[in-house]
Amino acid sequence: MGEEEINLAAYLDVILRRRKIILAITGCAFVISILVALLLPKEYEATVSVMPPKPEDSISMGLAGGASGIGGLASGVLGIKSPSDLWVGVLQSRNVKDAIIERFGLRERYGTGTIEDTRDELNGAVVIQKTKEEIIKVSVLDEDPETAAKMANAFIEELDRVNRSSVMTSGARTRAFLEKRLDEAKTELSKVEDAIRAFQERNKAIKLDDQSKAIIDAIGSVKGQLMAKEVELDTLMDFATAANPKVQLLEAEVKGLRVKMRELEGGSVARSSGGKDIFIPTDRIPDLSFQFVRLLRDAKVQETLVELLTQQYEIARIQEAKDSPTVQVLDSAKTPEKKSRPRIGRIVAISTMLGAVFSVFLAFAMEFSSARRGAALKR
Repeated sequence: MGEEEINLAAYLDVILRRRKIILAITGCAFVISILVALLLPKEYEATVSVMPPKPEDSISMGLAGGASGIGGLASGVLGIKSPSDLWVGVLQSRNVKDAIIERFGLRERYGTGTIEDTRDELNGAVVIQKTKEEIIKVSVLDEDPETAAKMANAFIEELDRVNRSSVMTSGARTRAFLEKRLDEAKTELSKVEDAIRAFQERNKAIKLDDQSKAIIDAIGSVKGQLMAKEVELDTLMDFATAANPKVQLLEAEVKGLRVKMRELEGGSVARSSGGKDIFIPTDRIPDLSFQFVRLLRDAKVQETLVELLTQQYEIARIQEAKDSPTVQVLDSAKTPEKKSRPRIGRIVAISTMLGAVFSVFLAFAMEFSSARRGAALKR
């Protein structure tokens, strides 16, 4: 205990004897830190926050509409725990950052020569984080408060852009395909109607018996339904496997309609109570009437197809609206009025403390050096 007291007293004695240099260095650090802090450019921080994405709104639900798509791959292979993590990844992507650089002319603003250096400067000015509540926050530092707010909001706008352009949902694919197929069916219907009109003008009025009319309606309706089901099956097979229950159901319906179509064309569909066919085979209709029947049948097919495709198209549009990914802003970035940096008090406190510590070490170094010189002279 005595030696410890002696050592402590010796240390205090060194500090007291070297107090002038300690106070001088500490004072210089204090003054210089104030001057430096006042000369540093002021920076303002703006923050925008967005609600966590619902699973069905995320990019991760992209190509296959569920965990079997990009989201399943991302969570399983890349270790992404939630859709919010994926959105954070998008915000940190080169795609988004390069768009921000271009949008705000950051090369000239930061005075950097290459895109890589500009990205590094931008990385230092942006903080992207996710809270425990899954809320995503983007904070941007800039010398101009208005630019800081605009850049923060621009990050969310770019997230929304990437989200919408990268995701091709099942509803969107179905809508696009059906829209094209519906236009084709309408064109074919117009052609058939023109052909019927021309046929009637050439051959005057042709009267069909009730049985032929029944054949036209039955075959046209069934073939239209068959074509509509085939279209629906084709669109579904773009993003579903053969094991999908809906695919299997549609395949069964298509198979049943094809069988019914063959029966109608062969005249062996249903029989009356007397055991006779209700319909006669189409090849037994008189030639001129048969040509007219074919045109009317084609018109009936196209009418049925247009009607069913229109129904599917409207359903697909509703589904597309549901599938469209959206970014819901919780708090948009506002122009900050109070600077975020430099924090003068913190800079001065840390600098003064470091100056004091350095001056004490210097005092002991000087004391040690002086003692060694004194010992050398005694020898």
